[in-house]
Amino acid sequence: MADDSGTSRSLFSYYGSSAGIDGSRQLPVLPEELEYFAEQELITIVPNFSLDGGSKLFCIGGTYGPFTPNMPTDVPLWLALMLHKRKKCRIQPPAWMKRDDLEKILHDEKTIPQYFQPLPFYYIEISKILFEKAVDAFGDDFSEVRHLLESIRRVRYHKIATGLRLGLRKVEKAVPVKLNNLSAAECNSIRLLFKGTLDHFHQLTKRNKEWLEGSMTTQDTPL
Repeated sequence: MADDSGTSRSLFSYYGSSAGIDGSRQLPVLPEELEYFAEQELITIVPNFSLDGGSKLFCIGGTYGPFTPNMPTDVPLWLALMLHKRKKCRIQPPAWMKRDDLEKILHDEKTIPQYFQPLPFYYIEISKILFEKAVDAFGDDFSEVRHLLESIRRVRYHKIATGLRLGLRKVEKAVPVKLNNLSAAECNSIRLLFKGTLDHFHQLTKRNKEWLEGSMTTQDTPL
């Protein structure tokens, strides 16, 4: 069983930072904003109540329900958290957060370095929110699930760093890494570096063009 002495903040050490993967500048999208987007994702709950008038809840973002005691239904994460806080439901962890599935994902992440395994776009934010606000949803598997997700995050972080290094310089006989299946937080953390690299490339291209134009002008000037 994994150690449970740490807090959920230690799960994603780079997630809550205001800096990108290079640690120098403000992230394009704040972690709190990504959490807001993640809370729109659907999650399964088991309500212990019913509503009058058809047992459905009509919201701006959609209609959810029906809400029948002990009958699972899908609702946005923000609604699940609100009902859970009022002890009106049990939250069922997403299928991808099952221990067996996470063990397979971790194994594949380690043994297939060229690719990232498919995970929900907001898997980091969803995990962080559930670990902070719905720990009881995981029962006895909480520590192990958190440990597996932390390990997956670290392996993916290493693969991202490796992929960026290979992309910024030529390495003979190197194994190419495709930056596919990245999550929102992972994309957000490397966006600054890509933007800075492209800006630098643009400046070099611009200066090279100016130099060529200047050289052609000098050649055309009669002696």
